[in-house]
Amino acid sequence: MIKFIYFGKKPADQSMEAFRAYYLGRHAPLFRSTVTQARKYTISFPLPRPGREPPFDFVTEIWWDDMETVRAFYKSDTYKTIIEPDEIRLGATGQGAYFEEFVQK
Repeated sequence: MIKFIYFGKKPADQSMEAFRAYYLGRHAPLFRSTVTQARKYTISFPLPRPGREPPFDFVTEIWWDDMETVRAFYKSDTYKTIIEPDEIRLGATGQGAYFEEFVQK
C-alpha cells in the first residue's frame, strides 16, 4: 500500500471557514466520485491550541495500491481535466511525500 501525505496551507486571502467549506463541500466530493483508484482519502484540520499556531492548515492523505496506480492517475485525462483544475481553484500550497505503508494494527 502506498500512502501520500500532503501538509498544506490555505490561500492567505481566504478565511479558514471558506477554505474548509470549498475543500469539504466541493473538492473532496469531486475527488471521491472521480478517483475510484484511491483506496482511502482523508482530510484533517488541526485543532487550535493556546499559544501555538500549527505550521499548516490541513493534512490530506490518499492511499493507493501501488506507485503504478499513482503514476497512471496523474497522467490520466481525469486528473488533467477534472481534478487538477479544481486543485488550482482550491489554491492550497504545501509539501507532500509518498510512503510505503505497513499497517501493524
